[in-house]
Amino acid sequence: MLLQGQSGIGKSECALALIERGHSLVADDLTYLKLVGDRELIGTSAELNRGYMECRGIGIINIADLFGVRAVRPAKRRDLIVNFVEFKQGMVEDRTGLEHDFVDILGMQVPHMEIPVRPGRDMARLVEVATMVQALRVMGHDSAQEFNKRLIEHMAQQV
Repeated sequence: MLLQGQSGIGKSECALALIERGHSLVADDLTYLKLVGDRELIGTSAELNRGYMECRGIGIINIADLFGVRAVRPAKRRDLIVNFVEFKQGMVEDRTGLEHDFVDILGMQVPHMEIPVRPGRDMARLVEVATMVQALRVMGHDSAQEFNKRLIEHMAQQV
């Protein structure tokens, strides 16, 4: 998963929470992407800053020193892009998940989700769930589509 969003929106805090939950960091701020074959998008970082992260108010931290060597990976496949957007009153939010959005990266269509950031939201948990939802979609299970089908069948029985 590649996490995007404007500066200061909470990407690093989310990444730290994910690392604490056992996930690993590939890159902070600058991710290099390359297409392997025509089916895999691989993300990596520059050797110079691999394993380091900037945390506002704290400074530069060494992820491996703080969380162990398993908390840093040199490269990882990117199957989803999650973009944090600032919540604004009246903005349209996806509430069903019926429509899927994609971003073209190096000629590959990569699934994309936007998650509005608001005080009190557990962004790390939402990112974990977004990646699980995408994994299920790849395996052929789309909860939104399944629920929509059940709803339509239920409404048809009511007529």
